[in-house]
Amino acid sequence: MNTATNTTASPRKFNGWAVFAILMAIAITGLVGARVKAKVAQNKELEASRQTTQAAAGADAKAPTVTATGVEIISPMPTKWQPRVDITGTLEPIQQADVGFKMGGRLLAIKVKSGDTVKTGQVLGTIDAAEAAAQARVAQTGVKVAEISLDMAKDGQKRTDTLFQQNAIAEAEKTTATQRALLAAAQLEQARAQAKAVSVTLSNATLTAPFAGLVTRVPPGIGRIVGPGEPLFHIEDTSVLKLSASLSESDARVVVVGSTVTIEGAANATGKVTAVLGSLDPQTRRVPLVAEIPNGTDSGLLAGSFVRAQVVAEQPVDALELPGSAIRPGSQDEVVVVKDGKAHLVRVSFANGASGTIYVRKGLDASDRVVARPRSETKEGDAIDLAPAAK
Repeated sequence: MNTATNTTASPRKFNGWAVFAILMAIAITGLVGARVKAKVAQNKELEASRQTTQAAAGADAKAPTVTATGVEIISPMPTKWQPRVDITGTLEPIQQADVGFKMGGRLLAIKVKSGDTVKTGQVLGTIDAAEAAAQARVAQTGVKVAEISLDMAKDGQKRTDTLFQQNAIAEAEKTTATQRALLAAAQLEQARAQAKAVSVTLSNATLTAPFAGLVTRVPPGIGRIVGPGEPLFHIEDTSVLKLSASLSESDARVVVVGSTVTIEGAANATGKVTAVLGSLDPQTRRVPLVAEIPNGTDSGLLAGSFVRAQVVAEQPVDALELPGSAIRPGSQDEVVVVKDGKAHLVRVSFANGASGTIYVRKGLDASDRVVARPRSETKEGDAIDLAPAAK
């Protein structure tokens, strides 16, 4: 019986293991197949991507352009424009001077203080001139002596002339008397010239204002010895201020002498251009400009200040009007002109107007076709594909 029982159990055990092995084989086969299928799909995607990349690279190699679809094209509008040029510069006094004594000496008096307004000829200060005063007195005495000598010589000449007419003396004596009179007259002129020179020296001990203006610097005190020509006082005439600025070459063509200049931020601060130099400054490569601004009590202008101003030309000039959006982003003076379906970058000379308008003075013609809103990446020669509505 034991033998019969063992024979029956062995086939059942074998059949269970066989089923398990078959199931495992099926599962492994399915997993491998799924991985193979995924790998094939991945390879197909990579191949498609590679082909797309090669096609794009080939297209770029054939036509390295950027196509703009549906861009808006506008034409510049001819107009008359009153040039207004913005400038910056420094205001300076119309005249200013450092003033000092012509002669040296000890500073005796200071007659003004910093901030005073002086008139032409007003005394600023004096120095010790005792020596010059003594020399002046000696010179005046010499003049009086020379005058007396001349009178005596003239009297002697008259007597000699009378005696000569009476044949009482020889002609030589008459000639000698005449020469004495002439010598005395020359000595008098010499004495007067010396007195004048000493008088001028004495006057140099008093320093006066060369013109009316504002005193901005005075000596700190009296008592010290000052040298001839040493600058002690500074005077500025601020009744008119001089604006020194510069223009670009294109702006210099529309600004002329007589153009109106208005200072920004100051009431009633208006003047005229007095000079536009005909050569460029070698350092800035710009055209120097000079204007004069009357400095009234209500203008509030200060000498030495840095200001912004606007120059308005006397006559309107021809210009082309465009919206400010026509300037290519990333540039300062380039617009995109379309010719034969291609983009051409053109540099223009322009000025800003009101409400975002620009006035082009150089670089464009009225017949040009300009992209209204160009892209910053637009390059020379890029293809421009116009939309039907924009053609």
